[in-house]
Amino acid sequence: MKRRDFLGVGMGSAVAATSLSPWATLAALGADAAAGSDGLVSPREVKLRIKPVMTNIIHTGVWEGPCRWNAIGVEDEAKNAEKSFANWSKTLQEQGLGRPGDAELLAPAHLTFNEKFTISDEQWSRLAADSAQADAYFVYPAGSSVSAYEIAARFGKPILLKGLGCRNVDIAAYTRARGSEAFVATDEAEFQRQVKLLRARKVFRETRVLFPTDRGFPAVCSVGSIWDVRDLHQRLGVAVTTIPYRELGEHMGRTLADAAFARQAEQTADELLRKADQSFIDKRYVVRSLQFYRTIRTLMQQHACNAFTIECFEFCSSRLPHEWTITPCLIHSLQLNQGFASSCEGDLGSLLAMRLLMSVAERSCHEGNSDPREAGTFRINHSLPSLKMNGFDQPEIPYQLGRFVSRGWGTKLVVDFMNNAEKTVTVARVDPTARKLLVLKGHLVGASGWNRDLLGCSVEAVIKPPEGRCEEFLKKRLEFGNHLQWVYGDWTAELGELAQMLGLQAEVIA
Repeated sequence: MKRRDFLGVGMGSAVAATSLSPWATLAALGADAAAGSDGLVSPREVKLRIKPVMTNIIHTGVWEGPCRWNAIGVEDEAKNAEKSFANWSKTLQEQGLGRPGDAELLAPAHLTFNEKFTISDEQWSRLAADSAQADAYFVYPAGSSVSAYEIAARFGKPILLKGLGCRNVDIAAYTRARGSEAFVATDEAEFQRQVKLLRARKVFRETRVLFPTDRGFPAVCSVGSIWDVRDLHQRLGVAVTTIPYRELGEHMGRTLADAAFARQAEQTADELLRKADQSFIDKRYVVRSLQFYRTIRTLMQQHACNAFTIECFEFCSSRLPHEWTITPCLIHSLQLNQGFASSCEGDLGSLLAMRLLMSVAERSCHEGNSDPREAGTFRINHSLPSLKMNGFDQPEIPYQLGRFVSRGWGTKLVVDFMNNAEKTVTVARVDPTARKLLVLKGHLVGASGWNRDLLGCSVEAVIKPPEGRCEEFLKKRLEFGNHLQWVYGDWTAELGELAQMLGLQAEVIA
């Protein structure tokens, strides 16, 4: 992972950008100025770096034949090629590629060759300079077809082409048959979709998970998680960094001793309580959860991580939550609001489904245990809702603040999922081998937890699968495991495409 992809905004700039909203101040709460770290940048800020390349043939002489029915002089041919490249580059600069925010355009390059159709070392050097930064090449394949394939093969990156003309189709067939990636879009809308999904794949592959644990995998309760983290890294790029509880405790101790931060956390807690529809928890426990949040964010910064999980049963048995009067619930929710994957119980299968859903849907998730319910429905139940479930660029949904344990602490968000116009939902989970993705299109039919002082995992969504397919879906969990993630909207088609891009087998019930 390139550190600059995720780490780049310092505490000063984060504070300067804040508003009165408590959610806007959370990035600053996570910064550790004493350690000299930069602030964490959300994976939402990652862009797909696209290198545009035009290829052109410039003949060594003038003749006509079966592939050259209107020959011109060599000098004029060279001038025409450069003019075409200049116009193309200007159009790209003005219009961009993909949706705004999805792609970063690298400087366009122009590769030329003669009738031997061989790209010289000098020409290749025009791409080599920023080949490490490029994630994909957008190719305008004038002059020949084989040159486009050679770009994909030489750099090991996908090539993107636009339009289903004869040359693009031929290039794609050959490139794919030779083991490289080629994507051909029918029109601009499909091109934008492909760029969005390739960007989502990049975010997925650059996922770096922080996992505090003294036991490692599998977790003592969520044994249906992914356990082979070496294979996960080698095959899909996802890395897991484990740290001992001793390190977690040392950092939490420093945070608790920071009086200046405690005052800042109190101000944010006041805002969280003021904006809550109702609260069942005392302010001092909200402050303590924000101190734990800062500890986790500092550790993520120091270990260059952009995702987080912790195993609730092992953590509880350590007595640290009891000593600190916290549970992980609020930390997960706050991270989700900013686009970071953060999930319960050391369950990587759930966390990776969360990462896929958030990147595709551009909205935050809710995670929970899955259990059958009456009338062909099932529930997803954990105190892990988030407030950007209508979109990261949309207003937060209403929330309440609850407590997790009978002694009054353990801050958690509570959301009424039914109080939302959208009722279509997409549910997902990655299997324990990290080779399959389960996807369901369902309908939200119930929710619970709102306006009630409930303990434990008590924020519930009730979902109905397509008619007659509930048992089929529930039995699929025997292969995939327990925890499920869901978002509003139908994203089954996009998840199926993204799974294929990642080499995962998608099993879709829709």
